[in-house]
Amino acid sequence: MRWIGRLAELIEDWKYIIRRDGWRSGLPTMGQEIAQLFYRHLEFVVVTRFLLEPLPDLQPKLAFEIREFRPSDLDLVRQMDRPSEARLCARRLACGHKGWLALYQGQPAAYAWACAEVEPTLERVCLKLEPGDMLCADVYTVPAFRGQGLQTVLTLARFQLFRDLGFRRAVTYIEKRNAPSLTVWQKKVGSQIIGQVDFVRIGPWRRLRYS
Repeated sequence: MRWIGRLAELIEDWKYIIRRDGWRSGLPTMGQEIAQLFYRHLEFVVVTRFLLEPLPDLQPKLAFEIREFRPSDLDLVRQMDRPSEARLCARRLACGHKGWLALYQGQPAAYAWACAEVEPTLERVCLKLEPGDMLCADVYTVPAFRGQGLQTVLTLARFQLFRDLGFRRAVTYIEKRNAPSLTVWQKKVGSQIIGQVDFVRIGPWRRLRYS
């Protein structure tokens, strides 16, 4: 049933992509995602950063407004990203997760999420958090605003809030091919890799191996 629900989500997403990009641009994405319905292999690294250590003072290249995510911001996410992502943001809100939104001249540019407890239905990798840990979850930047330092600023905003709440360590998992996110965590905010996760999905069957 979960696999069928995912297919229904993808069909809605594809309609959105076709309206936004047209058939010619949308077809390669659709073809790739159809193939991934039946087989998906991803490799992640698990990364941590101690929050009690000094945080770097890094600023974005443009004058973005960074604020906490509000329920009304779901309408802005629908302008930025796929319908399935807006629903995921709504589920994170319902679970009490903390979100941040970046705006540029009133235009939505990026969002990010963090939480103190892992909700298995929301995460591809269900990490076990220790007392004092927080998880940095989804982050998304509109393509036009990538390369402006938004991921870094949103990561530091999450660190700052959870440090103020008494948390001691930030944890996340990043796909090995996601070079921009790895650069933010390893080179800009001073984190370290503590493990790896191998994810395989064949149809509805899933396997996770932690090392």
